[in-house]
Amino acid sequence: MSEPSTGAGGAGGAGEAGLVGDPYAWLPASIVSSVAQTPGARSLTFAVPGLRPARAGQHVDLRLTADDGYTAVRSYSLSDVRASAVPAVPAVPAVPAASDGVGGAEGVGGAGGAGPVPQIEVTVERLDDGEVSPYLVDAAEPGDPIEVRGPIGGWFVWPPTEFEPDSAVHAVLPEPPGATPLRDVPVQLIAGGSGLAPLMAMVRVRGRDAPPMRLLASVRDPGARWYVGELDEAVRASSARAVGVSAAEVSGVGVPAAGVSAVGVSAVGVSAAGVSAAEVSAVGVSAADGRTGGLTVDWVYSRVAPDGHGRPAGRLTRDELESLVLPAAEHPLVYVCGANSFVEAVAGWLIELGHAPTRVRTERFGGV
Repeated sequence: MSEPSTGAGGAGGAGEAGLVGDPYAWLPASIVSSVAQTPGARSLTFAVPGLRPARAGQHVDLRLTADDGYTAVRSYSLSDVRASAVPAVPAVPAVPAASDGVGGAEGVGGAGGAGPVPQIEVTVERLDDGEVSPYLVDAAEPGDPIEVRGPIGGWFVWPPTEFEPDSAVHAVLPEPPGATPLRDVPVQLIAGGSGLAPLMAMVRVRGRDAPPMRLLASVRDPGARWYVGELDEAVRASSARAVGVSAAEVSGVGVPAAGVSAVGVSAVGVSAAGVSAAEVSAVGVSAADGRTGGLTVDWVYSRVAPDGHGRPAGRLTRDELESLVLPAAEHPLVYVCGANSFVEAVAGWLIELGHAPTRVRTERFGGV
């Protein structure tokens, strides 16, 4: 791929590509690091001088330019935005990262190389007939140039955008009567396959005082799980905080810490109290009913389930969904991301189960 040009403008025109904060400008970027999630999926971190701070749930457009001038553009959800909020610097042509591919935010470009540069992560799944994903998953290396436009999106984000009570948004999408304000409500995340990417960004930005968050992820088989080690650790740490013990006491060996036995700490996926149809994540740690301010992760498998998993492989059903998500009575804010058919089915079931349409936010990919 050839070096991107600072003159490659977006909707704002060629001369505006270097403007900090212009969401429609193409910004030169470079790959900082890449980490395999599965044999067919990879997380790539980009250093993007001039990038606006991104929000969990947003996406970016990536543009690749071949040596002959041919370009290809694809949109990808952001899977990590935490390093995007650094002091902005003007965009300059991307420069190669360190040869070992481990370089951080500093020293990867910027105004004269000074100061940190915003970084973002996307996670890409290879499509065998794809034009861009095979390159990003199989061939891209640290230092490779790319162009980025964005971040884009303001509805499918968490923490959520809050609109004025008299805004047109509330007129069209009224809030449930008596419901808790958006920023304080529990959060339900539902992912189908690679739809986990933007939801992982939401998990990563949650702070210690965040409302309860529950993630339901549907994948083909155990080998198709993304971020599994990080999610396991996040659940352990969250459970430890909920019962007032250290994360070290809720260790990866599956030995219950004092006061944790009621919620179950297991390395074999024993269901936690209150979770019936499918088991909690690989470590099986959960707040007792998902409503104590912690993080709960539930995996369901459509084709092959791991040994010891209490639920046989098969597609998610409406009844299972009801038992694995926060109840409608709590007015949770629900984010659903996945293929069209998955999102259509899940969103419909949620509405049937009493969830307010205004609190079910969806993002989908794939053909109709």
